[in-house]
Amino acid sequence: MSLLKRIFRKIFPKRPYTLGTNSLIYPYVDMSNVNGRKEDLVIGNNTHVKAELLMILGHGGKIIIGDYCYIGRNTHIWSGKSIKIGNRVLISHNCNIFDNDTHPKDPLKRHLQYKEIITKGQPKEIDLGEEEVVIEDDVWIGANVTILKGVKIGERSIIGANSLVLNDVPRDCFFAGNPAKLTKRLDNS
Repeated sequence: MSLLKRIFRKIFPKRPYTLGTNSLIYPYVDMSNVNGRKEDLVIGNNTHVKAELLMILGHGGKIIIGDYCYIGRNTHIWSGKSIKIGNRVLISHNCNIFDNDTHPKDPLKRHLQYKEIITKGQPKEIDLGEEEVVIEDDVWIGANVTILKGVKIGERSIIGANSLVLNDVPRDCFFAGNPAKLTKRLDNS
C-alpha cells in the first residue's frame, strides 16, 4: 500500500461498524471487519473498546457489544458465527473469545486455508465448527481469560483471571481455573 493511501486511511478511516452514542474506540485499536457490513459489528452506547483486535472471519460472523461495556487492551474477539456481549460487561486485558475453531482440524484443509489467507485473504466458504458465544449482562471477565465456542456465561457471573472457559456458566456464579469450574455461588440480591 502506498504511503499516500496509508496517510489517507489514517485521516479518513473506514468505519465497518456501528458505534453507539458516547462510545469510544481508542486510537491504537485495530478493528477488522472483513465483511464490511456495519450490522455485523455493533458497539452499544457508553462502551469503551481498548481491544487490539475485533475480527470477523471472511465467511461470516457477527459481534454485538452492549451498552456500558469495557473491553481491555490486547483482548481478541474472533467471530465466524455470533458473539453477543450484554450490557455492563467488563472484559479485562489479554482475553480471547472464539466462536469457532479458527482453523480446520484436518491438516490438509488447515494448510489450504493458510494458503488462501496469505494469497487471497480470509476464505469466504469454510467450516470451522462455529457455535455462538453469549455473555449476558453484568458479567465480569478477569485478565487472561479464554472463552471457547458454544459457551454461555449467565448474568452477573465472574470469571477469574487466567481461566479457560469450555462450558456454560450459570448466572450469579464465580468460575475459575483451567478448565474453569464453579468456585462459589454469588449473592447478587
